[in-house]
Amino acid sequence: MRDVDVVIAGGGPAGCATAAALADLGLSVLLVDAGVDRHKQLSGELLHPAGVRDLRGLGFGDVVDAWKARPVRGFAVVFSSPARTVLLPYGHGATGLSLEHATLTIPLLEAVARRPGVTLLARARVTAVEHNDERGVRLRFSHEGVDQTVRARLLVAADGRASPVRRMLGIAEHFTRISTMLGLTVDSACLPYPDHGHQFVGGPLYALAYAIEPGVARVMVDLPLGSTADTLKERPELLRTLPPALRSEVRRALEQPPAPRMASNDDRLSATVRVGSAVLVGDAASCCHPLTGSGMASCFHDARALQDALRQHPEDVPRALESYERARRPAQRTRVALASALYDACSGQDEGMGALRQGLLHYWEHSPRGASASMALLASEDSRMRVMAREYLCVVGHALVGLRPSRRQPVRLRAAVPLLRSVGPPLRDAVASTVEQMGNWWHRRVRRPVYTLARSGRALPRRAFASS
Repeated sequence: MRDVDVVIAGGGPAGCATAAALADLGLSVLLVDAGVDRHKQLSGELLHPAGVRDLRGLGFGDVVDAWKARPVRGFAVVFSSPARTVLLPYGHGATGLSLEHATLTIPLLEAVARRPGVTLLARARVTAVEHNDERGVRLRFSHEGVDQTVRARLLVAADGRASPVRRMLGIAEHFTRISTMLGLTVDSACLPYPDHGHQFVGGPLYALAYAIEPGVARVMVDLPLGSTADTLKERPELLRTLPPALRSEVRRALEQPPAPRMASNDDRLSATVRVGSAVLVGDAASCCHPLTGSGMASCFHDARALQDALRQHPEDVPRALESYERARRPAQRTRVALASALYDACSGQDEGMGALRQGLLHYWEHSPRGASASMALLASEDSRMRVMAREYLCVVGHALVGLRPSRRQPVRLRAAVPLLRSVGPPLRDAVASTVEQMGNWWHRRVRRPVYTLARSGRALPRRAFASS
């Protein structure tokens, strides 16, 4: 097969967006898609306003307008104890979209296949990365039972959270399996706020619900590892957090075909997003619990950032990938840390997490600035780790105030210990992100200039580092 500029592994939302972004730069793109049945996948159905803007910016405006999507104006967070609902709207009256996964992804793939410069190979998969350095890559792929080899200036791994290509590249990842997600469809009339995404927190199980088409809503129930749909059938009391009408719809859906969709919930963060002339985008680079609904918005941000980096350094792929890493790596870390902290707060059953939920409720109800900042983080409008850490500390502060002893509740201070202990992971993530960014700055501002001078014979690296 003839050589191309870019090979993209994966034809999901991340792969389609990246193919469109790089084809717009005049690059020849080979999009290799395994051809999985997207009607059976439980992922990627809620799109924040930032993701909608990125899709339109990538030239998919006609696809977005043709979707039979439902508007999403923000989140409705339903607390079980006390029974309270907090509405978190998107900023500036923006609106997101929600629709069934296959209805979203298939039109994107069909549209990008028509783009000039894009070649789509369906039912094909990368089988080996034979060579990868700063001058380019050589890889082998299988298409219709025939092995082929191709060379490219750039390889993009957009093949999802399990990412076989990431493993071929030898990139390690931090991986934690959290829970199992069960997804089923119900009548959307049972949702309290049809134009919002719903989060039901504080009960035995966490649940997420949103409309995906007229009259139809998706309900996603978070189950402990090893659980199945039979767990909910045998223990219906686990659903008591849901409103009665929605609870009845869920129980009805469990008894009728088709069988509920199942997926695992994982935290994944790759050790790096680039190696040689290969780069990771979307879930291949970072993946988290779906409660924030940030997966698609994040992958579209990745595609736009990679496009900007290659536009800035069109003849220097390694420099472009470094620029992409600098733009997106902190955001990917923030996304995973935010989802992890929020999931613990929403689903934890000990006294400390109960107090944290009370603090979250109090913070959102009494601080409009706090509610706005939290929603900006959830919607991927703000991806700064320091903002996430600051907001978490504010919530902990409100929780501690709520733990003040009184005559009626003299023992609530016992919850302070696990509450304070919960501050550790977010602060550790913030420190790790800062250290990584400082290392990138040191390499860019100090090491590279010194070695550039060394190659020209005007400086000795060891002496230069000693003097600095």
